[in-house]
Amino acid sequence: MEFILDVVINLLAHRIGVYVLGLLSGGRFKGESGFAWGWAVAVGSVVLFAPFVAIIAWLIHTSGQ
Repeated sequence: MEFILDVVINLLAHRIGVYVLGLLSGGRFKGESGFAWGWAVAVGSVVLFAPFVAIIAWLIHTSGQ
């Protein structure tokens, strides 16, 4: 089950990363080679986990008031 979840998150992060990097490069980024695959997964992971980090930061900020 853990393997399936890793594959799903990896593929989802790759698709999101290819989309974001494609927007930034004017559609030239395809994410097919090994190096480009890694960049797409890294960018997609940041986009996937950014809302969780923002919520945690907001909770920390509001708990101090």
